Amino acid sequence: MAYTLTCADTGAPCPGNFTTEGKDELVEHVMLHAERAHPELAGNPELGSMVQTLIKQV
Repeated sequence: MAYTLTCADTGAPCPGNFTTEGKDELVEHVMLHAERAHPELAGNPELGSMVQTLIKQV
């Protein structure tokens, strides 16, 4: 089963789209993307939990 998340799901005007085979791998990709593309979110303690709620299984 694959997991997916689009950056736009967070409300950000961003075309980022991520799909991986594992949930942990997806979170790693999304967090790296957030650090580089959305530095304003760096250090936001709620980011990780928000990402977890937006992950979809496909």
